[in-house]
Amino acid sequence: MTGFRTRARREIAEEHRSAALLPIMRKLVADSRAMLARGPADARDRAAAARADAVDRLEELQRRLREQLALRGVGYHRAATAAEAVDIVRRLLGDARRVAKSKSMVAEEIGLTHALREAGIDVLETDIGEYIVDLEGRGPSHVTAPAVHLNRARIRDLLARAGAPLETDDPVVLSQHIRDVVGRYFQDCDAAITGANTAIASSGRFAIVENEGNVALGVSHPRKHIIVTGLEKVVADEAGALAILQVLAPSATAQPLTAFTHILGSPPPGQERHVVVVDNGRSRILADPRYRDVLRCIRCGACMNACPVYRAVSGLAYGSPYMGPIGAVLSPLLWPRGGQADLPFASTLCGACTEACPVGIPLHRMLLDLRADAVERGAVAGRAERAAWKAWAAACSLPTGARAAAAMARLGLRGGGRLVRPLAARGADPRLLPEPAEPHDPALLAAAGPDRSERPVIAPEEVLPPTPVERFRLRAGQIGVGFPAAAPASALELSAAAAVASTGSVLLTGAPVDRRALLAAPAVALRVDPATVVEYPAGLEPYLGADDALILTGPSRTADIEKVIVRGIHGSQEYAVLLEPPIA
Repeated sequence: MTGFRTRARREIAEEHRSAALLPIMRKLVADSRAMLARGPADARDRAAAARADAVDRLEELQRRLREQLALRGVGYHRAATAAEAVDIVRRLLGDARRVAKSKSMVAEEIGLTHALREAGIDVLETDIGEYIVDLEGRGPSHVTAPAVHLNRARIRDLLARAGAPLETDDPVVLSQHIRDVVGRYFQDCDAAITGANTAIASSGRFAIVENEGNVALGVSHPRKHIIVTGLEKVVADEAGALAILQVLAPSATAQPLTAFTHILGSPPPGQERHVVVVDNGRSRILADPRYRDVLRCIRCGACMNACPVYRAVSGLAYGSPYMGPIGAVLSPLLWPRGGQADLPFASTLCGACTEACPVGIPLHRMLLDLRADAVERGAVAGRAERAAWKAWAAACSLPTGARAAAAMARLGLRGGGRLVRPLAARGADPRLLPEPAEPHDPALLAAAGPDRSERPVIAPEEVLPPTPVERFRLRAGQIGVGFPAAAPASALELSAAAAVASTGSVLLTGAPVDRRALLAAPAVALRVDPATVVEYPAGLEPYLGADDALILTGPSRTADIEKVIVRGIHGSQEYAVLLEPPIA
């Protein structure tokens, strides 16, 4: 039995992950489709084009990025291997002994947290989900919701084991406890480590998305900030970055945008910033025309949300920092001798992953190619399995043989299926053999299948207002933003550069991008000129300025515990917009 099957059997038998994951993932897929339908019709095409262009010009864009970072005083460091990346980070940390780390899949890939702790450095995972799975010790089970495999009772037990005997397992209480631990840690830490969603070659800026505010703390509070990112995360310009942001949050968490979208320019006064660009096999993947498109991935997790295998076994069964369909493709490519050759077989080949991918990666085709590679190398499939497949191919190569084989299979299921089908209550094990049935007419399959078309999914009673400003008011109100006549008492008042009608977001640039003041404010009032309201995030490009920018989309929040939304993690829960001049 292969490694994946062993882990999958354990997860199904011991933890019953599918019972918790299935309803969450199904709803998330439906909500994501609806949220994407709110955006421009060509949003996915634009994002796919931006990523394809980046992959085609990867080395050119990396050279340009390095030049722009030098002008900003940001250090650029390229690591060929995981070990080299860890060594660079340790050297850059210098005498730092307390490090706040935000969510980063590349850091997970290179084992950064464990390596720094072995070197005597105190590292705190500051994302709520990552904090929880760090306590558990088995790693994340999803790229955007690391602790989705754990229920509230189990999380409460983990916190109690860490010295926090809480009286309730209410997700609000659990989330706020971790928030307070993280907040205190930031008061006295030497450095912060974050990932990056995109590196912008033309300007030397970085786009980082988050909901909780721990990245905002990391890029503004410690005296040293280190970005760890993959070689492929570069894009040509701000238009490309905005195209990706426009589909990232809807695909990942069914949000219009995350609460914080950071566009990082030059480091603030007194802070030292470095970026560590990790190759770790990506150049090898780039050179293979069959698989190079996997480098388009924006790590949204949409493919795993849609995958029936992932839903049944959870991410921990994959034995890799990357799970689900993207992990089944990427892991064997990053670690060709790392025992990951069986992961491409963790798929029904239904194509839901390719369909869900917002940047058009043909994951189902890559899974088939990787299966062929693994068989050719002898990494999987023994003699008996090879003989069985040859017999199947011979039997099904002609219509007469295929019909005869199907008839024999039905007889076999009726006569001997009960010998291998467990007698326990059906439905507990997603791998049960099906009951034998009469042949189906293939012509009926299209009519019986789900409607896969994309179209706006808006409640019949929702009628969108006619102007961008009114649509902005509607969407901002839906995410908890108020529109008072005057700024609330004691509110931090800031002038916005622009706003977005479809997401309810507000853009800050220049002096208002003071993350320390923003996070410390009891309330925030944002002054928006109605003339600067654009329809979609892509329309913000002319307003981004040349340095730091911050897109705010409602108060900070988390949904890392059973997908229950908890608002006001780091920063104020009270956001207000003042339209000046007011609209009639």
